Amino acid sequence: MKTMIISGYGVKIGVEKGILVVKDKNSVEKISIGDLDQVIIATSGVSITSKAIRVLLRHGVDVVFLDSRGLPAGRLWLPYLTKTTLTRRAQYEAYVNGFGLTIAKAIVQAKLMNQAGLLRRLARNTGDSELREESYRVESRLSKIEEVGGSLVEARDKLREIEAHAARAYWSCLATILPRDIGFNGRDYESSDAFNISLNYLYAVAYTEAWRELVLAGLDPFAGYLHVDRSGRPSLVYDYIEMFRASLVDYMLIKLYTNTTWRPRISDGLLDHESRARLLKEFYLNLERKVKPRKKNQSMTLRQALRHYAYRLADSLRELQPYEGFIEKW
Repeated sequence: MKTMIISGYGVKIGVEKGILVVKDKNSVEKISIGDLDQVIIATSGVSITSKAIRVLLRHGVDVVFLDSRGLPAGRLWLPYLTKTTLTRRAQYEAYVNGFGLTIAKAIVQAKLMNQAGLLRRLARNTGDSELREESYRVESRLSKIEEVGGSLVEARDKLREIEAHAARAYWSCLATILPRDIGFNGRDYESSDAFNISLNYLYAVAYTEAWRELVLAGLDPFAGYLHVDRSGRPSLVYDYIEMFRASLVDYMLIKLYTNTTWRPRISDGLLDHESRARLLKEFYLNLERKVKPRKKNQSMTLRQALRHYAYRLADSLRELQPYEGFIEKW
């Protein structure tokens, strides 16, 4: 299946004889809707007919509109889902029956193991033994996760503190191997360096992908366990994507910045539309990368993993069975 990214200005999307037609000033592209899984509209200069929208929805194609920061301004999908009622009842009950803490701990564990795994992979690629040593420092926090108990409200801060300690070691390591010209000194959401801005943008895109899979699995994206619930905040999306950040975004961006001379153009703290288009292209290529999750014999794409572990989360909640998050075999 295919994701189509529309990132130019003046693009028009319509349907002719059941075929999606995408036009701009210089070209016309015709695409079989049966080959599409998702349409990402990443700029404001795009028009799409209501007929095209209806046909895309009828074929189950996800239509997403991104803002300039990579966040979903809106999305269109069918109004009915399966197993939603049972799944969401179990999801809400997990707040009071203690199972929500089990889920939160599994997510943090998976995140730390993927960070450590990526550091070891980079150590193999670069021959830098310090990266390997730091990977063990990240993993040393895993034992602290098992010690966390009490109510979910009490445990949240302890889990986030463990996560933060590991993150400092992780990002400090990555800062030593990235090119000096980008000025990356560590993870800082408000930093103006190109790498942090690229991270911000692609993490937002990753939220869009996670949101979709959680909803399709019947889960409420606004009811999380690790992140605090607030009105309009998709806290379960933020929870879920923690397990995938290293695989979906960090690894891909490190390769892009170290293996090429490409650098984004930034104005007023935002990427220009050509830079966003390049990052989206790299992100969706990486989404089709084959990975082998721990304790699974077969490989799958990252896109398939996003869906698989969302359905596993829904199953775990309904059945009150232990949840093992996504951990890539690096």
